[in-house]
Amino acid sequence: MVTAMRIAIEVARHGSFTAASRELRLSAPSVSRIMAELEADLGVRLFNRTTRQLNLSDAGMEFVQKSSGILEELDTMRSVVRERHETPRGQLRVSCVMAFGNECLAPALPEFLRRFPQLDISLDLGNRLVDLIEEHYDVAIRVGPLRDSSMIAQKIYTQRIVFVASPEVCRRFGMPKSFDEIRSYPSVTQVSGEWGRTHQFRFLGEIIDFEVPQHFRMNSARAVKNACLTGYGYSLLPDFMVADDLAENRLVQLLPHYEPVEQSIYAFYAQRRHTPQKIRVFIDYLAEVFGS
Repeated sequence: MVTAMRIAIEVARHGSFTAASRELRLSAPSVSRIMAELEADLGVRLFNRTTRQLNLSDAGMEFVQKSSGILEELDTMRSVVRERHETPRGQLRVSCVMAFGNECLAPALPEFLRRFPQLDISLDLGNRLVDLIEEHYDVAIRVGPLRDSSMIAQKIYTQRIVFVASPEVCRRFGMPKSFDEIRSYPSVTQVSGEWGRTHQFRFLGEIIDFEVPQHFRMNSARAVKNACLTGYGYSLLPDFMVADDLAENRLVQLLPHYEPVEQSIYAFYAQRRHTPQKIRVFIDYLAEVFGS
């Protein structure tokens, strides 16, 4: 049936059995026979024939249109299956938010490159929104869903923003018990574009917004943490950035009874009919490493 579909499409395109047979490198009698057998099998006439021309019937038009879609799907399936058995190669361009890129993604990439040595990675760390198509990125990793129908979003991680301070700050100012109290403490915070201006917390069953102080702010979470470690004041930082510092008592978590609302981190890539293998294996690797 697949062969008959291809022949019917070529006959319709050329308007001639003879021209279709030349295109397909088949004999004209073979093309005529296969089309006759197809029409007999379907029980309809696909082509209206005269001595001077050959035209599609209504049934033939429908058959050719649907056959074109089916053959395109088969060709895509064949490419996908074939590519899965080939080694990914070429350059993968990735844009990633700075904090997650510095602390989590960069340390995970050497193992990915060991698995796929014929791939090269260009990692761009920054918090601005990039245009994947215009700027030729393969994947962008960002906090929160982006409402763009041309993008596919794969959730890879969940971060929680926590209040932290050095033990010195806690000794100097005491342990705050509420948002109202902590607002009087000095702070160093991260704000990047619109992100970071407000964080949400759950307290006594309600969601409360905490508006981040602006008097000492930076656009780098790592810089914020370094300033926080000096004992200047408190900070709001992702949990993955401060886990070791909390465990080793370099930092103390403040207001632990205010539960941070989780923030999802997504890998975005352009919606395509056939996703390149280098993107597919990278997304699978991110899910493997960060999904747990």
